[in-house]
Amino acid sequence: MKIDFNAMTRKFLMGEGKQEISPSALLQALSEVLSTIKPATRRDENKIAVARNHLHEVTRSFRRLQEQVNVLEEKLQVLEEMSSMAGGNVEGHAGNLDEEEEGIIR
Repeated sequence: MKIDFNAMTRKFLMGEGKQEISPSALLQALSEVLSTIKPATRRDENKIAVARNHLHEVTRSFRRLQEQVNVLEEKLQVLEEMSSMAGGNVEGHAGNLDEEEEGIIR
């Protein structure tokens, strides 16, 4: 069986083989790593405690941002539904402007 190293290299360089990892999974993995570290000195214990506190704050901020994204996605969905019901003419919507007026060149 012949292995196509050129294709593998191209795929790697273009990021096509890269899997999407969720930020929550990364935060969870980081938390697990911090919990398994055994500090040798009091100084190391303090550094790990600070890192845990920072991780906790980042996790809380991430949750808040995720909730805001969910709310905004719901609002966008409602606006799109309203727009489709109104035939695309929602108040404040520009309607059918010429593409040249918008500065779009195709």
